[in-house]
Amino acid sequence: MGSPFRLPWLYPLIFLVFLSLFLILGLAGIDHSCLDAADSTYLVTSRALADGQMPYRDFLVAHPPLLFLVGAPLAKLGAGVLPFRIFILLLIAGLGTAVWRLAFRITANGKLAAVAGVITLFAPLGLFFSKSYINDYLVSLLVVLVILLLIGNSRLAMAGAGILCILGTLTKLTFLPFLLVSVIYVLIFRRKHSWIFILVALGGSIIAALAMQIITGSAYLNDILGAQTSKGFSFVNLYGSLHRIWQMDWPLMVPAWAGAWFAGRALYRREQLGGQLKGRLFLLVGWLLAGVAVLGTLPAEGHDTNLFLLAEPAVAVLAAWGIVALAERGAIVPIVFVAVWLVVAVPNLVDKSRDYFFRSNDSDVATIVAETHNRSTECQPVLIPGCYALEAERPVTLDYYDPFLWEEKYKRGDENAVVMMDGLRQDIDAEKLPVVLFAEGQLTVDILQPDLDEHYQINYTSINWPPTRLRVPKEERAPG
Repeated sequence: MGSPFRLPWLYPLIFLVFLSLFLILGLAGIDHSCLDAADSTYLVTSRALADGQMPYRDFLVAHPPLLFLVGAPLAKLGAGVLPFRIFILLLIAGLGTAVWRLAFRITANGKLAAVAGVITLFAPLGLFFSKSYINDYLVSLLVVLVILLLIGNSRLAMAGAGILCILGTLTKLTFLPFLLVSVIYVLIFRRKHSWIFILVALGGSIIAALAMQIITGSAYLNDILGAQTSKGFSFVNLYGSLHRIWQMDWPLMVPAWAGAWFAGRALYRREQLGGQLKGRLFLLVGWLLAGVAVLGTLPAEGHDTNLFLLAEPAVAVLAAWGIVALAERGAIVPIVFVAVWLVVAVPNLVDKSRDYFFRSNDSDVATIVAETHNRSTECQPVLIPGCYALEAERPVTLDYYDPFLWEEKYKRGDENAVVMMDGLRQDIDAEKLPVVLFAEGQLTVDILQPDLDEHYQINYTSINWPPTRLRVPKEERAPG
């Protein structure tokens, strides 16, 4: 009898067990509140789209629309944020499955593929954002699917990869560096069908952008490009974000260095391992470099650790490569390391009562959300960068959620920004929302301070991060 550990179905079965565990624990630990500013932005826009408002034309939006288009029918279900949370869990499960398949296609090693898929599911940074409705997961999944199609041989695969690239450019601008890597790859390694991919990917993306520009009355590119160019820059944000990424994702990065060494050896011996390996490793390295290029935007305000989600699956493949290669050489440390990591990671996926073990700071956002939710049980708390507010039929900050764009316009005296601020002031004065949350240190707070002092009183002040104050309406005094 052969060794049972060489059965062809064993490692796929192990991966499917961990995939099921991820989904079961993820569903058990779904958090019904919005704890992340970017998450709330996407939820707000999805709900607005579901209500018939046009993003870009009717209110400011800083990113392409695919996640909002997906979110609109989820908002129509009328179950709060729960459908969004389930969708993200399924998206991460799909990402882990795609990485498992890709790792096997690149290495033909069932053990390595299973480990790569599992640690993609339980990656520290991924766990940190696993309850957030953000577009970075969608970008990562599209990248992996594009690579899977590009290493195919048919014209249909090239056309399919091109279509996925169109979806990528309609999801987030962080996809663009990988699009460049893909074009270079087909020109070098897939010359026979490269024109199909380039025509569909580049031509389709340009046509899609122009169509959005026409549909939104020329507001689409103005919003997206304006949102990026108007942001302030701080290298403190760069250093802080890189430090937080390291604090959370070092369990991947440490073995990834060993994996990079083994991958380099494989590339050096590419003739022995097959002619296609060089191209596949080019895609893997290009994927990593695309992620590094995206991290170059971290000095911009509002850009943070979630940008690393583009490169994290690629790091997971290299980490799995290093772990398996060391384990096959008799090193027991990698196996113990992964076991301890999963013991810590799994409870954090399901535990709703405390911060993630891998969090880089002591956040009391959960406390703010709990107080907000208790005061208005029919509403979901919505946190938005710079100007936080609670929904009351519609979010009071719907037209103002990107302060980096509109506050800069306000400083310059642009008419539309002045109108926006006046509208926000009127809402604060007239609506008397159950709770209003504002991040301190923003121009919004400085301008609205008299209105806030008139109608609201401070109920809670955050101690650590974010510097936020919760305000509730003042009790109306009886006449006389």
